[in-house]
Parts: sequence; C-alpha cells; structure tokens
Amino acid sequence: MRRSARMRVEISAKYVSDSLVVEGMVTDVSADGLFFCSDYLDGTGETVRVWLDIPWRDRPLELRGEVRWVNDTPDTGGMGIKFFDVSLEDRMVLSSLGLSALANGAYSAPSGEA
Repeated sequence: MRRSARMRVEISAKYVSDSLVVEGMVTDVSADGLFFCSDYLDGTGETVRVWLDIPWRDRPLELRGEVRWVNDTPDTGGMGIKFFDVSLEDRMVLSSLGLSALANGAYSAPSGEA
C-alpha cells in the first residue's frame, strides 16, 4: 500500500544508472517515489539517480532511488522509482509539487506501488 499520495505532474528529468542515461519526463510524484516515463528501461532493483528540473529552483532536485517496477508498453512505458534517503528540505520541495498540481487541477488518487 502506498504511504503518500501521488500527484500528476509534467516535469523534465534526467535518469542515470550504471547502465543508462536518459532525458525524460516525470509524470507523477509523491514523497516516496515517482514514475519516470521512457522507452529506455532498466531492470527492477537498479539503483538510480534522478534530477528533476523544478521551475522555481535554480538547480535541479537530485534524488536517489531504486527501480521497483517497469512498464514496457510503447509510448506510455517507464519505471516506478522508490526514493531513499530524502532530506527534509527535498521532501518539502516534493510536497510543493503536489500543491502546485492541486492548484492546476491535476491531482491523481493513489494507486499501485512505487
């Protein structure tokens, strides 16, 4: 069961693992994880870094995590990534993304696992 609500977003991001470097889009995010939309995929269990281009920040938000699940559907596929070691400051930024999504009417009810 999901511990925190996911919010629908459209945020440019960079995904980096030992075997893959991809520019893409994050389409939903919570305090615990995100969905990185991409046709280029890693396997579950891969340790990754994701940099989110937050419009109001002067530098990307860097997050570390693990690929928990993979969707290989063409054009809508990607990876569910669960964060680890997220600082309080970064959690506040992630929460503000949710508030921004609510203000724009893009809220998505929780479903599935990170």
